[in-house]
Amino acid sequence: MIKMKYTFCSILFVVTFTLFSQKKPNIIVILADDVGFEEIGIYDVKKGEPSNTPNIDKLSSSGVTFKTAYAQSICGPSRAMLYSGNYASSNGAYDNKVNYIPGNPKRDIDRFPNFIKVLHDAGYKTAVAGKWHNPIGGTIGMDNKLLGVDQYIVYNSSAKTVERLTGKKLVPNENWEIAAISKQPILSRYWKPTYLQDGKLLKTTMDDYGPDILNDYILDFIEENADSEQPFLAFYSMVLAHTSHCVTPIGVSKGKKPSNQHFRNQSEEGKKIFKNQIHYLDKLVGNIVEKVKKEGLADNTVIIFASDNGTTSSSKGKGVEYGVHVPFMVSGAGIKKRGMTDELMDFTDVLPTLAAFAQTTVPSKYNVDGRNIKNFLTGASNETKAVIYSQPGITSLVRTKEYLLEAVCPLFGFPNGRFYKTNNSYDGREYENITHNDKYSIQREGFDVYLNKYVSKLPTSFEDPIWKNELKKGYKHFTSEQQKRSHLRLPLRYQFYDPSF
Repeated sequence: MIKMKYTFCSILFVVTFTLFSQKKPNIIVILADDVGFEEIGIYDVKKGEPSNTPNIDKLSSSGVTFKTAYAQSICGPSRAMLYSGNYASSNGAYDNKVNYIPGNPKRDIDRFPNFIKVLHDAGYKTAVAGKWHNPIGGTIGMDNKLLGVDQYIVYNSSAKTVERLTGKKLVPNENWEIAAISKQPILSRYWKPTYLQDGKLLKTTMDDYGPDILNDYILDFIEENADSEQPFLAFYSMVLAHTSHCVTPIGVSKGKKPSNQHFRNQSEEGKKIFKNQIHYLDKLVGNIVEKVKKEGLADNTVIIFASDNGTTSSSKGKGVEYGVHVPFMVSGAGIKKRGMTDELMDFTDVLPTLAAFAQTTVPSKYNVDGRNIKNFLTGASNETKAVIYSQPGITSLVRTKEYLLEAVCPLFGFPNGRFYKTNNSYDGREYENITHNDKYSIQREGFDVYLNKYVSKLPTSFEDPIWKNELKKGYKHFTSEQQKRSHLRLPLRYQFYDPSF
């Protein structure tokens, strides 16, 4: 009788443990805006300086941080890559001004998957806070059900889009931002922000700082769902730091007035503000991590921190590695504490990996270029994948641990790009230019094989009529003298390796 009781208790324990271990984790995806990997202290590019991001560094040390992770070099295409698990060669999003799929098929929200819908359909409650910007289909506020979004608070810089969604006329005033490139008024994301929350315009004043509002929204969402049996997904797409160097609460606490005035990054004031923006971003990330702990969710929550592209005013939009090289770290429930890893990943891997954590699969009707790297994150495997890609604008990059092929740009006359031996470096300091070194001809030929697997579908000559018809904006942008000078040039601050062709 005692033996039977012991056996029953053992079975009960096993069943209970199995059910607990199979519980789907909560997932929080934090995406910074225009913050290259070199801005995050854990990457230690700025040798000898104290870290400006202690909270993110601490998050990194508790999980896995990829030394080399690729996105795209500008916001919209990076988000398309992140949401869909597809490279630009598949989803058509190469640049904010270049969206192209051969045959020009009709844009359909359901043409590509997105990780929020996949998790929503797997039983997750979903919330989005911040910048959505999905160039391959779907607008929050209009297509919520098709996108799998249960609740949201979003920023859109376009007054026309917000007017269409709300039916309210928006008139520029002195509190609007002025766009860095067009110099035209755009809706503010910082002081007195224009945010859309569940279909309604949020009422704000110049005492309200947009990044704080978004942070509070995610904190409230975590608290409200802490005791729920339903797992949640929070996509926190931050508006810091971006190109808009505007005074932060750090400056206001020292006597500055709230203002949406921009200061160029090259100016002394701009440099100070940008550093404050990164530091304040770090504070907001710290708030999320502490909230998860406070609500008792640390043992069942996975947190991802990344950024969408290279740093504003130095690397953003470029066809070189610093343009697409972003911070990427994963921490939380079941994540092995590996610290900094030499293994590779890119944004196409996020969708299949999140699907695996959510114990679901991406519907078979969709193409997915990325690979599920959950086993690496949890310690069941010690490898991710051998090759990563990015297709920023009119350029392609391919990377392995040992070699880098960047600046492949037929339209600018460089179809072979620049070829490097990385020498165990991830920041360029030890890269060796071997473009014309016959010793590495076999390796270079292998990269042609890699390149052709996900080859850019853009026409390779500006004489092709597609550029002057379907891709007018892209044609004007990339044939400008400014782009010809800068697109394949290394950032001035990070010219650590030989950029010759």
